[in-house]
Amino acid sequence: MIFGITGGSGSGKTTVSNLLARLGAEIIDTDKISRAVTGKGSDCLKELTDAFGKEILLPTGGLNRHYLASIAFADKEKTALLSRITHKYIKSETLRRIEKSGAELIGIDGAVIVGSPVEELCGKIVCVTARRDIRIDRITARDGITRVEAEKRIDAQPDDEFYIKHGDYIVDNSTDLNALEKSVRELYDKLKGV
Repeated sequence: MIFGITGGSGSGKTTVSNLLARLGAEIIDTDKISRAVTGKGSDCLKELTDAFGKEILLPTGGLNRHYLASIAFADKEKTALLSRITHKYIKSETLRRIEKSGAELIGIDGAVIVGSPVEELCGKIVCVTARRDIRIDRITARDGITRVEAEKRIDAQPDDEFYIKHGDYIVDNSTDLNALEKSVRELYDKLKGV
């Protein structure tokens, strides 16, 4: 059973993924895959440079992720362009890892799964949601950015209604860790039963 785990920035999808992994699911983290496929000298990095300019490169030739994010999340068209370029590379590597895995339950953790090429790999979609104010606090603490930058990032992504509409399972992560652990345990049992 392959399922996607998605949600907006700061929703806590990585926490949900970690809890599912502790229960026995194998998690494929598309953020880590994204870092791998955008490495120095990669085809993906070349496409990104062609699309966004050489300014996205560090002096070493690697990707300046923070700078690219500041450009890509500035408007929805640029966010979509970033997705179009990176998703084909991410899907290819994700598929390779799935084929290599022997796990019974495989979760694909990614900010953008619904509507991406990775979605067609998933039998079910788990969407993680959280209140906007909580998400902003999490993003600023995690990424060391301002509230305004965090709000721009959230505004460039789909809202919770989008995730609720497209998810087979919804996990609300607006409360405490104990409540989340209980929800994830119930989710794990449902996924195992499919």
